[in-house]
Amino acid sequence: MEPRLDIPPAWDWSADQIVQHRWRKILVLGAVDRGKSTYCRFLTRRCLETGQRVAVVDTDVGQKDIGPPATLTLGYPEVAQSLAEVPPVAWYFLGATSPAGHLLPMIVGVRQLVDTARAAYIIINTTGFVTGPGRVLKGYKIEAIRPDVIVALEHGRELRTLLQAYRHYRILRLPASAYATPKTFEQRRAARERAFGTYFATASTVELALRQVIFQRALLFTGRKLAQKDFLYAEHTAEGILAIAAEEQADTPGMHVLPVGFERHLLCAVANRHNEGVGLALIMHIDFARETMTLRTPVPAAQIKVMQFGTLYIQADGRELGYHVPRGLFA
Repeated sequence: MEPRLDIPPAWDWSADQIVQHRWRKILVLGAVDRGKSTYCRFLTRRCLETGQRVAVVDTDVGQKDIGPPATLTLGYPEVAQSLAEVPPVAWYFLGATSPAGHLLPMIVGVRQLVDTARAAYIIINTTGFVTGPGRVLKGYKIEAIRPDVIVALEHGRELRTLLQAYRHYRILRLPASAYATPKTFEQRRAARERAFGTYFATASTVELALRQVIFQRALLFTGRKLAQKDFLYAEHTAEGILAIAAEEQADTPGMHVLPVGFERHLLCAVANRHNEGVGLALIMHIDFARETMTLRTPVPAAQIKVMQFGTLYIQADGRELGYHVPRGLFA
């Protein structure tokens, strides 16, 4: 059940404009702690009151409303349903909880989900990453989506630099929520860990043969297997030899060497035979001798045809272990 929201008059006016003019694609922008998620919940409710179907594309990969962190998701809310209760009907995996260093997949993901959405109103929530690389990201996002209206939540004119280049678009500048309270890094991390923990609470252990799975977003398993002395596994790829060290070992010239156990607790996405994301998984172990892989995931094994490597390690209870993926995995 969605709690009661305290809505500024300007927000009410903006919703009236959106509904009256039937602007379909609504991109919501704002810095951190400006009330973007609150505005999206409010606007969702107002649009649902028209009796039309509403889609929400949640691209706030660090502080999610729909689905777990590290993903972009699409959902169709119903009346009196909170966004946290909305199940994702489509996913795009980022593999990290910040867009920094992942600008291209952010653009690909949001465009795919907006194109997938079938609704009278499509509300796109975003991260608070709006300066420097974030400003570049939001600009490309505008160009990829071509929104019918941009809703800018700001203090003063803090988004002026971003929006100056897109002033030919329809823009509604609104005050940030007076009730938005700043969150510390620790609070944001704790919220992500709770969300990951909730997602993996229903996970089970799944073992798959490596030959059953198509691997994406990494160099591993793209080449021809080699017999290499002193290595647990090796393959010849178009970008050189990739090997798994049998024990702690320094890089070997001309080879990409991954340490043994590099895969444990690595967050990944799983997709079906149509390359449509169906959920997340944690790699617990890859047995290179038996050519099998063990996962923790709530997704049934029969649905898993594709695996996409991420860059974040987490425990099964949701605790984040950090980003320490060896460079050779992606080369």
